[in-house]
Amino acid sequence: MRRLSIACLAALFGLSCAEEATTGIGQSAKETLDPGALLALSASSSVGVVLDELPTRIRSRVAADLLGKPARFWKERAAQQLKLMRYRLIFREFFYSRPKKQLPLPPEPQWDIRLVGSPVRANHGGHDVVKINFTFQGTLLSDAKSPGVSEPNLKDPGGVWKEPFILPIDPELLLQRTDYACMDEEDFPFPSVDSEETDSFYDQECDVERGLSAVGQCHQTKAATKSCAQAVADHVGRVDVDLQFKRLPWNAALAAQVRYGRVTNPNGADLEVYLPDFMQQRVVYRYMNQGGCEQAENCVGGLGWRRLLQFGTSDENTGTKTLTIGGVDYTVTGHSGELDDHNLFEYSACHNHYHFKYYGAFSWQGSQVINQKRGFCLQSTDRVSNREDSPLNNPFGGCGYQGVEVGWVDQYKAGLPCQWLDLTDVAAGNGSLGFTSNPDGLLCEGQFVNSNGDPLGKNDPVVWADTGLVSETGESVQAPLCSLYSDWQANNAHQLPVTLKPHGEGLITTTCERGQIGPLRNCGFKKQTNKVTCSPGQTVRLSCTVPKSSTPQVLRVCEYSNALQTGIPCKYEDSWVPKARGVSDQPYTLANSLVDGATTVTFTCPAPRTTGAPEPGGAYSLYTGAAYPSDASATVTCTQL
Repeated sequence: MRRLSIACLAALFGLSCAEEATTGIGQSAKETLDPGALLALSASSSVGVVLDELPTRIRSRVAADLLGKPARFWKERAAQQLKLMRYRLIFREFFYSRPKKQLPLPPEPQWDIRLVGSPVRANHGGHDVVKINFTFQGTLLSDAKSPGVSEPNLKDPGGVWKEPFILPIDPELLLQRTDYACMDEEDFPFPSVDSEETDSFYDQECDVERGLSAVGQCHQTKAATKSCAQAVADHVGRVDVDLQFKRLPWNAALAAQVRYGRVTNPNGADLEVYLPDFMQQRVVYRYMNQGGCEQAENCVGGLGWRRLLQFGTSDENTGTKTLTIGGVDYTVTGHSGELDDHNLFEYSACHNHYHFKYYGAFSWQGSQVINQKRGFCLQSTDRVSNREDSPLNNPFGGCGYQGVEVGWVDQYKAGLPCQWLDLTDVAAGNGSLGFTSNPDGLLCEGQFVNSNGDPLGKNDPVVWADTGLVSETGESVQAPLCSLYSDWQANNAHQLPVTLKPHGEGLITTTCERGQIGPLRNCGFKKQTNKVTCSPGQTVRLSCTVPKSSTPQVLRVCEYSNALQTGIPCKYEDSWVPKARGVSDQPYTLANSLVDGATTVTFTCPAPRTTGAPEPGGAYSLYTGAAYPSDASATVTCTQL
């Protein structure tokens, strides 16, 4: 799991820590002659679809359908499994006691996934699975020094390293099946884990821990009762995979073949909106309590039930120089950071760490800015280029020293707190989501300069200057003097067309596009009954049936909002809501059950909510969908007992 680190100051002046660490300490002759380095990556694995949650009577039919899926289906599922390697590879230095650094995967468009044989139905570690074997290959292109710094075994051509992984045979529904056992929340704001983005948190070394904490351990939201390895084996099915890295002799033709990523500033840093992350968006509903962090940081337009359009925002450094931000006493541990005295980062009492207030702005319909994005930790979290000037490692592994390396991205995934627009009061229809990165130019998209405007030398002190901005405490905000690239703003904004559905629709009413099946999924439902009344706080027992000719259905019982006059499209994991800032919330998901014949469903009728915008409780909604989404949906008839 991650640990905070204070990296070398050399990076502030354009010299990477990797360069500083290797200068004059036995560089090999190859490192001084070759213009770059090539690494061949390979792995063999199995990936599948777990059938465990489906009724036994339909499993053979579902299995037959899955066995007939095209190769594209299985390759996409294999890619989902491979993505679970990212967390360990990006934060690799914190998994080993001896010096090691990042070893990222190649950019995803360059992955070579090949299926081996045909899919089969099998018992995999006690789980009923339709699975297929596959191989993965890829090639990393970097500067000559990076491989040996990241992994000493890769210093010279011919060197080999195998990184061991414990992966789930089925990469979908990981949070629903294993709960928080594999979710590493260290350094993340509370609560950040999202079932759609488990690759951002998957840590095979997470274990059962005492208590909850944001520092020094995996879990701060919910305690785990099993280690990740045990939870994967028990609830999904475990696959042990070695990802092999092999240093290749330099080959200019191969380098030209795998070179990837564009350069927008040949003389310095430049940030560009990374569209693959920005394109990910969805609608969820959350109840905002009085005194929550979302209210304190003006992320919502009101209290009570809010309709939130979540989306990812990431910036790629498409320049040729490291974009360095500097040292931050992120978790208020007492160490001094370069930025602490300049008010560029502001302390958040709610999250108990510093925020970069000027990261970006979100807008709707291209005009009104309705949410300022606060960067909580500007890191290099994935390498999306593949070229010689983009090193495999960087000094920005922890939040104590922050920046974006050349060819890397700083990612804010859609599930993070405040990574949204509050569109509760916006009418349904077509609209436009906007993101503007670095709107005030306080991140140096160019080069640091001295008071004469000349580029800083490696031994020159940083020159801090007033920006004209004032912090929330009334103090002047300063930033290092920077000569901004002439076109630095040209790629800092993007608009995305969005169709906003009516209240009561959200993530769970969207089509299942990744092969999610069974009652734990968060897609493929429809609102069947908008409102059913009950006695607040009392036990409700429903007798539910489906027509004899229909296939098994899933019934999800969700809370009803009096203010919005609609049911809340609740996610499976919303059956448990964490306690935040002394406010003990109540679940949004009241019950989730397979209905196949006569089924009794029991839950507690919603009590009044009073700590946000008052809701009287006493009502619920029914959302339904076929257990296997490819089957026809059917009406679930329920009677209160």
